[in-house]
Amino acid sequence: MLKTICYKSKAKSNLSMLAFEALFNETQINNNKNNIFGVLVKKENTFFQIIEGDSKIIDEVYKKIKLDTRHTNIVELLNRTISQLSFKAFDTGYAVIEDFDALYGLQKYVMELNQSNFENSNLFSKIIEDLLTID
Repeated sequence: MLKTICYKSKAKSNLSMLAFEALFNETQINNNKNNIFGVLVKKENTFFQIIEGDSKIIDEVYKKIKLDTRHTNIVELLNRTISQLSFKAFDTGYAVIEDFDALYGLQKYVMELNQSNFENSNLFSKIIEDLLTID
Protein backbone atom coordinates (compact mmCIF):
# COMPACT_ATOMS: atom_id res chain seq x y z
CA MET A 1 0.00 0.00 0.00
CA LEU A 2 1.28 3.49 -0.88
CA LYS A 3 0.97 6.60 1.22
CA THR A 4 1.75 10.29 0.99
CA ILE A 5 2.36 12.76 3.79
CA CYS A 6 2.74 16.47 3.25
CA TYR A 7 3.60 18.97 5.97
CA LYS A 8 5.15 22.35 6.57
CA SER A 9 7.16 23.55 9.55
CA LYS A 10 9.39 26.34 10.80
CA ALA A 11 13.14 25.93 10.83
CA LYS A 12 14.81 26.65 14.16
CA SER A 13 16.37 30.11 14.00
CA ASN A 14 19.71 28.93 15.42
CA LEU A 15 20.45 26.44 12.60
CA SER A 16 23.62 27.26 10.71
CA MET A 17 23.98 27.04 6.94
CA LEU A 18 26.14 23.97 7.48
CA ALA A 19 23.36 22.35 9.54
CA PHE A 20 20.86 23.05 6.74
CA GLU A 21 23.18 21.45 4.19
CA ALA A 22 23.66 18.42 6.43
CA LEU A 23 19.88 18.09 6.89
CA PHE A 24 19.22 18.27 3.15
CA ASN A 25 21.96 15.78 2.36
CA GLU A 26 20.83 13.36 5.07
CA THR A 27 17.21 13.61 3.92
CA GLN A 28 18.03 12.98 0.28
CA ILE A 29 20.31 10.00 1.02
CA ASN A 30 17.88 8.35 3.46
CA ASN A 31 14.83 8.86 1.27
CA ASN A 32 16.56 7.59 -1.85
CA LYS A 33 17.81 4.55 0.11
CA ASN A 34 14.26 3.81 1.36
CA ASN A 35 12.55 4.32 -2.01
CA ILE A 36 10.78 7.43 -0.77
CA PHE A 37 9.77 9.92 -3.42
CA GLY A 38 8.84 13.56 -3.02
CA VAL A 39 10.41 16.88 -2.35
CA LEU A 40 11.83 18.98 0.49
CA VAL A 41 11.59 22.74 0.04
CA LYS A 42 13.13 25.43 2.21
CA LYS A 43 12.04 28.99 1.66
CA GLU A 44 13.08 31.58 4.19
CA ASN A 45 12.50 29.75 7.50
CA THR A 46 9.71 27.50 6.20
CA PHE A 47 10.18 23.83 5.39
CA PHE A 48 7.67 22.07 3.16
CA GLN A 49 7.96 18.37 2.46
CA ILE A 50 6.04 15.78 0.49
CA ILE A 51 7.01 12.16 1.05
CA GLU A 52 5.43 9.20 -0.64
CA GLY A 53 6.14 5.50 -0.75
CA ASP A 54 5.38 2.32 1.15
CA SER A 55 2.92 3.11 3.97
CA LYS A 56 4.92 1.47 6.77
CA ILE A 57 8.13 3.23 5.79
CA ILE A 58 6.40 6.60 5.36
CA ASP A 59 4.80 6.30 8.82
CA GLU A 60 8.17 5.44 10.39
CA VAL A 61 9.91 8.35 8.68
CA TYR A 62 7.17 10.77 9.67
CA LYS A 63 7.46 9.73 13.33
CA LYS A 64 11.16 10.64 13.18
CA ILE A 65 10.39 13.93 11.41
CA LYS A 66 7.99 14.94 14.17
CA LEU A 67 10.68 14.31 16.79
CA ASP A 68 13.40 16.23 14.92
CA THR A 69 14.43 19.28 16.95
CA ARG A 70 15.70 21.22 13.92
CA HIS A 71 12.17 22.43 13.22
CA THR A 72 8.99 23.36 15.09
CA ASN A 73 5.32 24.11 14.43
CA ILE A 74 4.71 21.10 12.19
CA VAL A 75 1.44 21.46 10.34
CA GLU A 76 0.26 18.28 8.64
CA LEU A 77 -1.41 19.14 5.34
CA LEU A 78 -2.02 15.66 3.99
CA ASN A 79 -1.72 12.12 5.31
CA ARG A 80 -3.45 9.47 3.23
CA THR A 81 -3.10 6.37 1.15
CA ILE A 82 -2.60 6.84 -2.57
CA SER A 83 -3.01 4.60 -5.58
CA GLN A 84 0.08 5.85 -7.45
CA LEU A 85 3.27 7.80 -6.86
CA SER A 86 3.15 11.42 -8.01
CA PHE A 87 6.83 12.32 -7.62
CA LYS A 88 8.62 9.26 -8.99
CA ALA A 89 9.42 11.12 -12.21
CA PHE A 90 10.41 14.43 -10.59
CA ASP A 91 14.15 15.16 -10.59
CA THR A 92 15.89 12.18 -8.97
CA GLY A 93 12.73 10.83 -7.37
CA TYR A 94 13.43 12.77 -4.19
CA ALA A 95 14.59 16.36 -4.53
CA VAL A 96 15.77 19.15 -2.25
CA ILE A 97 14.83 22.64 -3.37
CA GLU A 98 16.51 25.78 -2.11
CA ASP A 99 16.15 28.30 -4.93
CA PHE A 100 13.36 29.96 -6.91
CA ASP A 101 14.26 28.38 -10.25
CA ALA A 102 13.90 24.89 -8.80
CA LEU A 103 10.69 25.90 -7.01
CA TYR A 104 9.24 27.11 -10.31
CA GLY A 105 10.33 23.80 -11.86
CA LEU A 106 8.41 22.00 -9.13
CA GLN A 107 5.38 24.19 -9.76
CA LYS A 108 5.51 23.34 -13.48
CA TYR A 109 5.79 19.62 -12.67
CA VAL A 110 2.79 19.76 -10.31
CA MET A 111 0.76 21.68 -12.90
CA GLU A 112 1.43 18.83 -15.34
CA LEU A 113 0.29 16.35 -12.69
CA ASN A 114 -2.82 18.46 -12.24
CA GLN A 115 -3.58 18.31 -15.96
CA SER A 116 -3.23 14.53 -15.81
CA ASN A 117 -5.61 14.42 -12.82
CA PHE A 118 -3.07 12.88 -10.41
CA GLU A 119 -4.23 12.46 -6.83
CA ASN A 120 -3.65 15.46 -4.56
CA SER A 121 -2.15 17.60 -7.33
CA ASN A 122 -4.62 20.44 -6.66
CA LEU A 123 -3.48 20.60 -3.03
CA PHE A 124 0.19 20.44 -4.01
CA SER A 125 -0.36 23.27 -6.53
CA LYS A 126 -1.97 25.49 -3.89
CA ILE A 127 0.78 24.86 -1.35
CA ILE A 128 3.56 25.57 -3.84
CA GLU A 129 1.82 28.74 -4.98
CA ASP A 130 1.69 29.84 -1.34
CA LEU A 131 5.43 29.09 -0.97
CA LEU A 132 6.20 31.22 -4.00
CA THR A 133 4.46 34.18 -2.38
CA ILE A 134 6.01 33.90 1.11
CA ASP A 135 7.96 37.07 1.88
